[in-house]
Amino acid sequence: MTEYEISNRNGLKIAILVEGQKAKGKLVFIAHGQKGSMQQPHIQAFTDAFLANDYTVVRFDATHSLNKSEGELEDVTYDGYIADLEDVIAWAQDQEWFTQPFALCGHSMGAQSTAWYAEHHPEDVSLLLPMAPTISYDLWVNTRSAEEIDNWKAIGYQEVESQSMGKSVRIGWQVNESLKKFDVLAHADKLTMPVLNIVGEFDEPCPPRNQEIFMNAIASDDKTLTILPGFQHSYRDADSMEYSDKLSQVMQAIDEWLRRHV
Repeated sequence: MTEYEISNRNGLKIAILVEGQKAKGKLVFIAHGQKGSMQQPHIQAFTDAFLANDYTVVRFDATHSLNKSEGELEDVTYDGYIADLEDVIAWAQDQEWFTQPFALCGHSMGAQSTAWYAEHHPEDVSLLLPMAPTISYDLWVNTRSAEEIDNWKAIGYQEVESQSMGKSVRIGWQVNESLKKFDVLAHADKLTMPVLNIVGEFDEPCPPRNQEIFMNAIASDDKTLTILPGFQHSYRDADSMEYSDKLSQVMQAIDEWLRRHV
């Protein structure tokens, strides 16, 4: 494992971890979700599955999140998540282990950014694993009550609980406005590479019904939607809201899929 720090296009620090460096071997970039980090247990499960299949794994902490990179969470946007992914890929192109096409994997906002990148650079992406992505503003807003949306807009931010940090944090309304510019459903016909999407049965912000709409729109003939019973959005147990040994199911599902796509 090698740690790096780079500056993104806005001068903010991005923390990066690279594991399993194999010169000109298989390569994957992994992006975490909102309020997340590259050290979260489910991101580690994604990483372990790729390492088991001999990939060089590049994961990074997005800016404006709760991790080692710079920026305030209240300022998070989809613009920023996508730009950070682009900047990390651009940095990787100068490394001896870089190879193309490469795989992309992400969760939630990170999944949305990887899907957006793949839609606009399909020739660069060999495999796409957008895990429970935020798909479009219209689909996202239907998961929230009108009262919640109105209050969020009026105040300008929403107070939410960070399970990983154990404290209340603020998410600015602008993140939802930025989503309107990045509708991955509108460009799903560009996704012709193999696609795997794993979503929890009780995922509330990115529910299985929305994932089915997205997957049905994808042009690829090789696409798999796996709905894992008993899990919520970040693959915690839906009853206890804690990670459990059942998280290994996520790794196993990715591992089995990768072995079919050597």
